[in-house]
Amino acid sequence: MKLNKIALALVAVAAAPMAANAGVTISPLLLGYHMTEEFSDTSDKQREVLTTGKNLQNNTDRAGNDNGGVAKESSLYTGAALGIELTPSTQFQVEYGVSDANGEASEDSAKSGANRFDIEQEMISGNFLIGTEEFTGYTDSALKPYVLVGAGQSKIKVENQEQYTNSNGEVVAAGTEVSNSKDTIGNLGLGAMYRINDALSLRGEARAIHNFDNNWWEGMALAGLEVVLGGHLAPTVAVPPMQEPVVDNTPVVLVEADLDSDGDGVPDSIDACPGTPMNVVVDERGCPVPVDITDELKMELRVFFDNDKSAIKNQYKPEIAKVAEKMREYPNSTARVEGHASKTGPSARYNQRLSEARAVAVKSMLTNEFGIAPNRLSTVGYGYNNPIASNDTEEGRAMNRRVYAIITGDKTMTVEQTKDMVVQ
Repeated sequence: MKLNKIALALVAVAAAPMAANAGVTISPLLLGYHMTEEFSDTSDKQREVLTTGKNLQNNTDRAGNDNGGVAKESSLYTGAALGIELTPSTQFQVEYGVSDANGEASEDSAKSGANRFDIEQEMISGNFLIGTEEFTGYTDSALKPYVLVGAGQSKIKVENQEQYTNSNGEVVAAGTEVSNSKDTIGNLGLGAMYRINDALSLRGEARAIHNFDNNWWEGMALAGLEVVLGGHLAPTVAVPPMQEPVVDNTPVVLVEADLDSDGDGVPDSIDACPGTPMNVVVDERGCPVPVDITDELKMELRVFFDNDKSAIKNQYKPEIAKVAEKMREYPNSTARVEGHASKTGPSARYNQRLSEARAVAVKSMLTNEFGIAPNRLSTVGYGYNNPIASNDTEEGRAMNRRVYAIITGDKTMTVEQTKDMVVQ
């Protein structure tokens, strides 16, 4: 367990410089049941492998019985994992875990009562979590099934619980490492993530572990909580191909008439664009002169929440949809999402976290339901520090339980210049 705590600390340190990047995942605690004794073939092979230690080989106990080896019993597994999303539904994780268990000795050893063992198994592996949405297409469902495939290393260390005398007449003290094994393993499993929000997911998994060096199988069922730093990667939105501009190669036909049918100041004989509307500025060929204009976007969004809640009520979803529509219309636009709380929680820290959760809820809806890229959205929580109404009345507190978002951006459009248009 000491090594497990060190691994958790290393995960936290490694994740710190990546906290600003989307798609970095941390599973700070994975709890599971590590099954070995359920497979008799596995137990027999473990006894064969774990008799090679210097204090177990050809060993006899105090009663003169053949030791016969040791097999690890099923036990609790604890671990941690650090990963990075390769696509919106697939990630690669590095996982470290430990299971501590009693050793199951041979029948003859059990009769003597002399050979009882503590067995520690450490496993470190690299695993791909491949989401089924890679094959079926992305959906808005919170349940995300996946297949796990990976490989790594398993280290097993055996210590005796009480003193005994081996076949060479040597006294083996309690707590002595009597055998060990270091093997290559492969992982294959099925699991699912349930996304609570864009930052937190519950994880459940069933896994088969194959020991390649000794050809035995182990099983594991585990569960944990996964934290995503910076939000999940957004699905790629297909962009239609650009169309080639149409070039007018119509030859200019000279005629003797000197009429100007459309009144643009260019005679019909050389007018390449007849029928130009009145008040439109034209060039020497009689064609409209294009001009670029910039249209700026400034939009506000207000969402109000129930007391002690961060769930978005249905009545505000159409307003959020309008924001998403405008952000798609203005591709360079960004939004700053501010969360606030009323002064009714148990502490300032609690209200701070609640305000942050409300801001993240609005960002998650824009990202997951409307396809807005996470890097265009920023969130901040102010707790109850910026009220817009008095916290002494219920009406005032209801106004303060809010999210306020400011959406800004611009776009450039090409239009036909008119005579009354002032070009800067």
